[in-house]
Amino acid sequence: MANWNHTMKTAPKKTVGMLAAEAIETFLQASESYETETLKDQDPENLHQMRVNLRRLRTAMQVFSPSIQLPRAGREKQVAQVARRLGTLRDLDVIMATLQDEYRPDLPEAERAVLATLLANLEKPRKKAFKQVKRELRGDRYQTLKARLHQWSAAPQCHDSAQLDIDTVLPDLIQPAVSQLWLHSGWLASTEPTPQGFAPITPLNTNIDELVAHHSQMLHSLRKHVKRVRYQLKFVSPYYGDRLDSELKRLADLQDVLGTLQDSLIRANFLQAAMPKWQTKLPTLKALLAAQRQRVWQQWQTHQQYYLKPENRAALRQMLLQPG
Repeated sequence: MANWNHTMKTAPKKTVGMLAAEAIETFLQASESYETETLKDQDPENLHQMRVNLRRLRTAMQVFSPSIQLPRAGREKQVAQVARRLGTLRDLDVIMATLQDEYRPDLPEAERAVLATLLANLEKPRKKAFKQVKRELRGDRYQTLKARLHQWSAAPQCHDSAQLDIDTVLPDLIQPAVSQLWLHSGWLASTEPTPQGFAPITPLNTNIDELVAHHSQMLHSLRKHVKRVRYQLKFVSPYYGDRLDSELKRLADLQDVLGTLQDSLIRANFLQAAMPKWQTKLPTLKALLAAQRQRVWQQWQTHQQYYLKPENRAALRQMLLQPG
């Protein structure tokens, strides 16, 4: 292990260690820039952007993990703990905004009144979640995390491989995450074997709600892998020109689709906790949510079919081998 700060400053090309330090400091500062407004709790977009930059920070840590040695109090695990605390509040904000802005206009007047009561019931857990966010952001763990990462970025502790030119090893940094994505069992959710491999089962003879519930953990895990790969590809995309643009867009669409499926389960749990008989009192809302799950499952199957084709996986794999 060595301190490559001097080497990185004088190197004619960007090394792995140089780019790692630059990325970690950039995303940490970006996340910090939203702290004050997040604690004011006036616009949920600030919380969202803070989480996005924490995710980018974690992505940089994942990409460069073979070559860097981060301080114990400033590793990905600690960043993830902060992000999870913010995530609970973000989930509630999304649920409340979605019910209010997307579904309320289509409800009959009687159900709008019931929904207003339900939303009022969600205010208590939201206040609790916000208090936990305040405690986290003002607490020792987060403050220590930031201090250690700033110190590390100023004088990075790295392994010898940090001296390598980024263009030389870029495919090796990104391919492991892509390989894990292709091997994820979520791709086989509700599929059947075909002469070419596997394909989604269509038309479905199973209730969509049952499918979503049955495969929820697997698809949630797949979404996290998709997000990780998308963030990593976006991170390295400047080294590939515009060749990754279409793949990034497709992965973003897939992430949104899987996220909507996951949100539907989170929403149902929160609705049940806030109003145990909500399905009886809000039949129109129940029908609208069911119709949405039907549409989104079909969108998922379209992506699923695309990525189950070996030639589509091979195309991305080959592209990543040729940066520049």
